[in-house]
Amino acid sequence: MVLALTVGLLAGAGGTAQAAVNPVTPQSLCGFGYTVRDQDPVHHGQTGVRLGTVHLMYNPITGYGCTVTIKSAYVGSLTRTQVYLAAPYLPTQVDDGNRLYAAGPTKAYVRGGCVIWGGSVADPAGTVHQHDRANPAIGGIGTCF
Repeated sequence: MVLALTVGLLAGAGGTAQAAVNPVTPQSLCGFGYTVRDQDPVHHGQTGVRLGTVHLMYNPITGYGCTVTIKSAYVGSLTRTQVYLAAPYLPTQVDDGNRLYAAGPTKAYVRGGCVIWGGSVADPAGTVHQHDRANPAIGGIGTCF
């Protein structure tokens, strides 16, 4: 009976945006010395389910910023995941593709300047969902260091 209940629960959980534990952290992707400067969740536009979080990290020793998008839904499944970081006078850094756990890191020298950053997570149907505070005029969030 326990086995039948377990199989039934597992079968019922198949296609949902279930929250799984993601083994990846912003610090593990950005590296030593980076701390969280800001973060913004990504929610499914129709259901409101949290799909992930975009993190802006900063290393005060090196002056570099780092962005990552960590998935909190569809963890372990290949879904399109994106993160970007645009710093003045530098090419925009982008990581975009089908990812199991996270997109990024993207890094740029940011000390004394302002950046635009953001990211997205797609559901299995391919619909892309932007981070919550994405500004349509600039595509992301502006932050100054």
